[in-house]
Amino acid sequence: MKPLFLIATLFMSTVTGLTIDFGTEKAGKDWRIVNDGVMGGLSTSKSILLEDSIIFSGEVSLENNGGFASMRTLITTGALSKCKTMTMRFKSNSTDRTFGLSLKNSQQYYIPYYKYIFTPKTTDWDTITVDLTDFKHYRISEIIGNTMQKKALDDVFNIALIISDKKAGNFNIEIDYIKFE
Repeated sequence: MKPLFLIATLFMSTVTGLTIDFGTEKAGKDWRIVNDGVMGGLSTSKSILLEDSIIFSGEVSLENNGGFASMRTLITTGALSKCKTMTMRFKSNSTDRTFGLSLKNSQQYYIPYYKYIFTPKTTDWDTITVDLTDFKHYRISEIIGNTMQKKALDDVFNIALIISDKKAGNFNIEIDYIKFE
Protein backbone atom coordinates (compact mmCIF):
# COMPACT_ATOMS: atom_id res chain seq x y z
CA MET A 1 0.00 0.00 0.00
CA LYS A 2 2.83 2.45 0.81
CA PRO A 3 4.47 2.14 -2.66
CA LEU A 4 1.13 2.88 -4.34
CA PHE A 5 0.61 5.94 -2.12
CA LEU A 6 4.15 7.14 -2.90
CA ILE A 7 3.60 6.78 -6.66
CA ALA A 8 0.27 8.63 -6.43
CA THR A 9 1.90 11.42 -4.42
CA LEU A 10 4.75 11.79 -6.92
CA PHE A 11 2.30 11.93 -9.84
CA MET A 12 0.15 14.57 -8.14
CA SER A 13 3.16 16.78 -7.49
CA THR A 14 4.12 16.72 -11.17
CA VAL A 15 0.68 17.73 -12.40
CA THR A 16 0.17 20.64 -9.99
CA GLY A 17 2.52 23.03 -11.77
CA LEU A 18 3.50 24.33 -15.16
CA THR A 19 6.97 24.52 -16.67
CA ILE A 20 7.59 26.41 -19.88
CA ASP A 21 11.03 25.25 -21.00
CA PHE A 22 12.22 27.02 -24.14
CA GLY A 23 15.19 24.69 -24.54
CA THR A 24 14.21 21.10 -23.84
CA GLU A 25 10.53 21.42 -24.76
CA LYS A 26 10.89 24.13 -27.46
CA ALA A 27 7.89 25.82 -25.85
CA GLY A 28 8.44 29.01 -27.88
CA LYS A 29 6.62 27.58 -30.89
CA ASP A 30 3.33 28.32 -29.12
CA TRP A 31 4.08 31.96 -28.32
CA ARG A 32 2.87 34.83 -30.52
CA ILE A 33 3.83 38.48 -30.80
CA VAL A 34 1.29 41.19 -29.90
CA ASN A 35 2.52 44.79 -30.16
CA ASP A 36 0.87 48.17 -29.75
CA GLY A 37 0.07 48.15 -33.49
CA VAL A 38 -3.26 46.63 -32.46
CA MET A 39 -4.07 50.18 -31.26
CA GLY A 40 -2.13 52.14 -33.89
CA GLY A 41 1.29 52.12 -32.21
CA LEU A 42 4.58 51.59 -34.04
CA SER A 43 6.54 49.26 -31.71
CA THR A 44 8.13 46.17 -33.27
CA SER A 45 9.32 42.90 -31.79
CA LYS A 46 10.15 39.31 -32.60
CA SER A 47 10.95 36.08 -30.85
CA ILE A 48 13.73 33.74 -31.90
CA LEU A 49 13.75 30.20 -30.56
CA LEU A 50 17.32 29.02 -29.95
CA GLU A 51 18.55 25.57 -28.97
CA ASP A 52 18.26 26.25 -25.22
CA SER A 53 16.23 29.46 -24.89
CA ILE A 54 14.07 32.07 -26.57
CA ILE A 55 15.05 35.67 -27.32
CA PHE A 56 12.38 38.35 -27.27
CA SER A 57 13.68 41.60 -28.77
CA GLY A 58 12.59 44.69 -30.61
CA GLU A 59 12.02 48.40 -30.32
CA VAL A 60 9.35 50.17 -28.30
CA SER A 61 7.97 53.31 -29.91
CA LEU A 62 5.95 55.91 -28.04
CA GLU A 63 4.76 57.43 -31.34
CA ASN A 64 1.13 57.22 -32.42
CA ASN A 65 -0.12 56.20 -28.94
CA GLY A 66 2.33 53.28 -28.81
CA GLY A 67 4.33 51.96 -25.95
CA PHE A 68 4.32 48.17 -25.64
CA ALA A 69 5.56 44.95 -27.16
CA SER A 70 4.72 41.46 -25.94
CA MET A 71 4.91 37.76 -26.60
CA ARG A 72 2.05 35.60 -25.34
CA THR A 73 0.86 32.04 -25.08
CA LEU A 74 -2.28 30.21 -24.09
CA ILE A 75 -2.29 27.67 -21.28
CA THR A 76 -4.93 25.27 -20.04
CA THR A 77 -7.37 27.12 -17.81
CA GLY A 78 -6.75 26.03 -14.23
CA ALA A 79 -3.14 24.91 -14.85
CA LEU A 80 -1.93 27.41 -12.23
CA SER A 81 -4.67 26.70 -9.66
CA LYS A 82 -2.42 24.96 -7.16
CA CYS A 83 0.72 27.02 -7.83
CA LYS A 84 2.29 29.38 -5.31
CA THR A 85 5.49 30.60 -6.97
CA MET A 86 6.91 31.60 -10.35
CA THR A 87 10.58 31.05 -11.17
CA MET A 88 12.19 32.42 -14.31
CA ARG A 89 15.75 32.09 -15.60
CA PHE A 90 16.75 34.88 -17.99
CA LYS A 91 19.44 37.28 -19.13
CA SER A 92 19.22 40.65 -20.82
CA ASN A 93 21.36 43.44 -22.20
CA SER A 94 18.47 45.78 -21.34
CA THR A 95 19.35 46.42 -17.70
CA ASP A 96 17.79 49.88 -17.98
CA ARG A 97 14.40 48.48 -19.06
CA THR A 98 11.50 47.06 -17.06
CA PHE A 99 9.65 43.93 -18.15
CA GLY A 100 6.49 42.34 -16.87
CA LEU A 101 5.10 38.83 -16.77
CA SER A 102 1.32 38.95 -16.88
CA LEU A 103 -1.36 36.40 -16.18
CA LYS A 104 -4.71 37.02 -17.85
CA ASN A 105 -8.13 35.52 -17.42
CA SER A 106 -10.00 37.56 -20.06
CA GLN A 107 -9.52 38.26 -23.78
CA GLN A 108 -10.68 41.88 -23.42
CA TYR A 109 -7.74 44.26 -22.94
CA TYR A 110 -9.66 46.45 -20.50
CA ILE A 111 -10.47 43.62 -18.09
CA PRO A 112 -8.05 43.57 -15.11
CA TYR A 113 -5.13 41.14 -15.15
CA TYR A 114 -2.18 40.34 -12.89
CA LYS A 115 1.43 41.31 -13.58
CA TYR A 116 4.84 41.02 -11.93
CA ILE A 117 7.35 43.74 -12.89
CA PHE A 118 11.11 43.14 -12.93
CA THR A 119 14.25 44.89 -14.14
CA PRO A 120 17.29 42.79 -15.15
CA LYS A 121 20.16 43.59 -12.78
CA THR A 122 22.96 41.99 -14.81
CA THR A 123 23.72 40.90 -18.35
CA ASP A 124 24.55 37.40 -17.03
CA TRP A 125 22.03 34.61 -16.46
CA ASP A 126 19.83 35.35 -13.45
CA THR A 127 17.00 33.50 -11.76
CA ILE A 128 14.13 35.10 -9.88
CA THR A 129 11.55 33.31 -7.77
CA VAL A 130 8.48 35.21 -6.59
CA ASP A 131 5.28 34.34 -4.82
CA LEU A 132 2.28 34.59 -7.10
CA THR A 133 0.73 36.84 -4.45
CA ASP A 134 3.44 39.36 -5.46
CA PHE A 135 1.71 39.81 -8.83
CA LYS A 136 -0.23 43.10 -8.76
CA HIS A 137 -3.71 43.72 -10.16
CA TYR A 138 -3.59 45.94 -13.29
CA ARG A 139 -5.97 47.50 -15.80
CA ILE A 140 -4.41 48.92 -18.97
CA SER A 141 -0.93 49.23 -17.39
CA GLU A 142 -2.18 50.94 -14.21
CA ILE A 143 -2.12 49.21 -10.80
CA ILE A 144 -5.64 48.90 -9.40
CA GLY A 145 -5.00 46.43 -6.58
CA ASN A 146 -2.25 45.16 -4.38
CA THR A 147 -2.06 41.39 -4.63
CA MET A 148 -3.26 38.44 -6.63
CA GLN A 149 -5.96 36.44 -4.92
CA LYS A 150 -5.38 32.66 -4.91
CA LYS A 151 -8.78 32.07 -6.52
CA ALA A 152 -7.77 34.20 -9.55
CA LEU A 153 -5.33 31.46 -10.60
CA ASP A 154 -8.26 29.15 -11.39
CA ASP A 155 -9.15 31.16 -14.51
CA VAL A 156 -5.74 32.15 -15.92
CA PHE A 157 -5.44 30.99 -19.54
CA ASN A 158 -2.87 33.43 -20.97
CA ILE A 159 0.72 34.24 -20.01
CA ALA A 160 2.53 37.21 -21.54
CA LEU A 161 6.00 38.69 -21.34
CA ILE A 162 5.57 42.41 -21.94
CA ILE A 163 7.64 45.56 -22.04
CA SER A 164 5.59 48.70 -21.42
CA ASP A 165 7.90 50.87 -19.33
CA LYS A 166 7.07 54.15 -21.10
CA LYS A 167 10.58 54.32 -22.65
CA ALA A 168 11.30 54.37 -26.36
CA GLY A 169 14.16 52.27 -27.67
CA ASN A 170 15.59 48.82 -28.20
CA PHE A 171 15.17 45.93 -25.78
CA ASN A 172 16.07 42.28 -25.53
CA ILE A 173 15.61 39.45 -23.06
CA GLU A 174 16.59 35.80 -23.36
CA ILE A 175 14.62 33.26 -21.34
CA ASP A 176 15.63 29.71 -20.49
CA TYR A 177 12.44 28.71 -18.63
CA ILE A 178 9.43 29.93 -16.66
CA LYS A 179 8.22 27.58 -13.96
CA PHE A 180 5.06 27.77 -11.86
CA GLU A 181 4.97 25.54 -8.76
